[in-house]
Amino acid sequence: MYWRTNVDGGGDPLSGAHDYVMHFPPEGLPPNDAFWSLTMANEKERFVANPLKRYLVGNRSGLVANADGSVDVYIQNRPPTGREANWLPAPLSHFRLWLRVYVPGAPVLDGKYVVPPVLKTR
Repeated sequence: MYWRTNVDGGGDPLSGAHDYVMHFPPEGLPPNDAFWSLTMANEKERFVANPLKRYLVGNRSGLVANADGSVDVYIQNRPPTGREANWLPAPLSHFRLWLRVYVPGAPVLDGKYVVPPVLKTR
């Protein structure tokens, strides 16, 4: 199952001029029987060059959970101090995101899973 967006939760185009977070609540990561990933591409749908050579994050990325079990993914051009493990590097220009779930769980298939919005933080 794929979801894609090129706008934030407020409807504004995604741009590396801003910082964003996707907050997955406790037990709120995409349910699956294989894996999930959040992938970034430029406007031409090509991977975004970055110093980490990190083009996606997901359940195989070593994301660090918050104390309450939630997970924040930081989508921005500059590294988030102390949260680099959960950083998806963004270009300075516009970009797109894809959330992909492989062998999706029942909540995804039933349409009950809600993808968290991409929230602008700066």
